[in-house]
Amino acid sequence: MMLSSSRLSQPAVATKRSVGNRVIVCKAGAPVVPSKPEPVQRIQPPAPGAKDDDKPYLNVIPNNGQWPNGIPPVMGGHLMSSGTVAPISTSKGAGIDLVPHQFQYHDTETDVNVLLYVTPEKAQAGIVKLVEEAAAEAVKAKGAFTLVLSGGSLPSLLAPLAASKSVDWSKTHIFYVDERNVPHSSADSTHKAVTEALLSKVPIPAAQVYAIAEGLPVAQAATQYEGRIISIPAAALPRTEGAALPKFDLILLGVGPDGHVASLFPNRPETAATSGWVLPVSNSPKPPPERITFSMPVINAAKEVAIVALGEGKKEIVQRVLEVQALPGALPAQLVRPKGGKLKWILDVASAQDLDIAAWNEGKQWPRSSF
Repeated sequence: MMLSSSRLSQPAVATKRSVGNRVIVCKAGAPVVPSKPEPVQRIQPPAPGAKDDDKPYLNVIPNNGQWPNGIPPVMGGHLMSSGTVAPISTSKGAGIDLVPHQFQYHDTETDVNVLLYVTPEKAQAGIVKLVEEAAAEAVKAKGAFTLVLSGGSLPSLLAPLAASKSVDWSKTHIFYVDERNVPHSSADSTHKAVTEALLSKVPIPAAQVYAIAEGLPVAQAATQYEGRIISIPAAALPRTEGAALPKFDLILLGVGPDGHVASLFPNRPETAATSGWVLPVSNSPKPPPERITFSMPVINAAKEVAIVALGEGKKEIVQRVLEVQALPGALPAQLVRPKGGKLKWILDVASAQDLDIAAWNEGKQWPRSSF
């Protein structure tokens, strides 16, 4: 037991409490401040097996708890590494007035259909088949097909689609899940890349290709693009319940080495946004800095979403996204979970080489993964 300086407003009293088979008597009295350091004094308890003499014992630690200039304003644990005083906690208590993190774990599971092809060429043929089937189903159901495309390496994979005989381009509407805020003639323009690879080779009406407006500040460009989507009749572009979100027929996404999809990058507020159809991105971690992008809720409202990842350069991110449950927001591709829709991954042997698909049905192998 340690004695320290204190002020007592009540008379000194003596109490007893039992510690094992030994009784300790604690006496409170007037504080004693040693004038100089003294060695620690201790009256040792009886040796094991010896008869308890019922005498009190205590440790006397000199100058314990004494400061010549009074109690310091802070203790060691209250100083930050910079040497400044840490701010006083404003917590009202456990569970009171909590501010939730911008990302949360999903509370639902999503079935993922992985389409694995031997070569990139076979995968391109698979993309064509996927688009053809989605287009035929949509045109039959509502007379229009809404196709959303991504940038990056995806436009170059769309060239074989130009030879398709089953896609009715007169009833097809093309959108961009994200776009750089640059002129259409820029080498960074997704619209330019898609036009060169596909649109210039098919008879699609220009009014049914929804490109970003040129020359606008990025926030206005996002608002203008969202307005164009809103203007499309629900007969061609249905809405989810309560007209909250557009329901596109098919969204084709790529995935970046950091796991980003569209222009939704890891741990960014745009990736965490729960409202809005088209969002401005003014400081993208990947150049160019200004972009517009569909929000994650819009992507997840689609009837069908396919993530395309081909080549050896994608093998690491494919394995991380499909087999390792990251912290929410760290891998945006893991947030792609169409509600009521279908999710597919289109891979080739090179991009899938690090996957252990045979073990996916073993729950103990992937305890944190819902895939």
